[in-house]
Amino acid sequence: MKRNTLAAVMLILCPLVANAVNVPVNCNLRGPLGRISTVLKMLNPTGPNTITVSGTCHENLFIQGFDRLTLIAKPGAVLTDASGGQEWAVVSINDSRRISIQGFVITGGNAGISCSDYSLCRFSGNTFQGAAQRGVDINDSDVTFSGDIIQNNANIGLFINASHVQASNLTIQGNSTGVSAGVSTLDGAAWSVHNNTSDGIFINSSSHFQLIDSTVSSNGGNGVGVADLTDISMVNDTVTGNGFFGVWFGDESLGYFVGGNYSGNTYKDIGCGGQYSLAKNIAGIYGTTDCPVAQAATAQPQQK
Repeated sequence: MKRNTLAAVMLILCPLVANAVNVPVNCNLRGPLGRISTVLKMLNPTGPNTITVSGTCHENLFIQGFDRLTLIAKPGAVLTDASGGQEWAVVSINDSRRISIQGFVITGGNAGISCSDYSLCRFSGNTFQGAAQRGVDINDSDVTFSGDIIQNNANIGLFINASHVQASNLTIQGNSTGVSAGVSTLDGAAWSVHNNTSDGIFINSSSHFQLIDSTVSSNGGNGVGVADLTDISMVNDTVTGNGFFGVWFGDESLGYFVGGNYSGNTYKDIGCGGQYSLAKNIAGIYGTTDCPVAQAATAQPQQK
């Protein structure tokens, strides 16, 4: 009986794999069609391949050397750590291109998901939660987010190192630090960063950060912390009710502001505490500041 079942599964899988079409996985079933990792081993890594997932999946996925791979969650699909914290991430993506993860709830692990080793990762509509360290871990990669939620992770919600990230409609809440980024370029629009116990966003180490039409509120530390040769621009953002500064600039850091609401933060709404730190174009922004150009209404960024 088992041999006949395996043969039937192979008859189902082989044509799908050969033609690189949509392979369904139901994690509530036993057998090869009940595990994403089993299907991954049978695919041609060059793609294009799509895996559509339903049910509750207890496994750790390793996506290595793939191109044009899409994982789509049906409503209610859940992916949780099966290693007891022995593996770094629930989903590890390494040395891969055009990997798309859509609509999953990814829970646990030391990290929920990792994108590294010059990978290109695209996330949309996922929830990353309950990791022992980082909800999302990005190293040396190019990543996009659209409509994702990063919440209730014990350390950092979104960690970025030596990477380029574009993110829209991103919610980051209930982590220790919401975002920590270094040596990276980060473009964000329509974010909600709130109720993280430390800083909402911390950017340093020669990074570039732009945030547009976003809200950073009710975080335990600074709303946005900027340090170490880093520049940011903030356009029409609301930064309120944070436990320290609304926006704080450390050593040799620069900020440029267009519109927005900076008010009601515990210390200064915009603070320049570091050596050679500077904030430009903040005369029309409501709130308190100790930055040296607070009244320079005509200040403009230097033309290159």
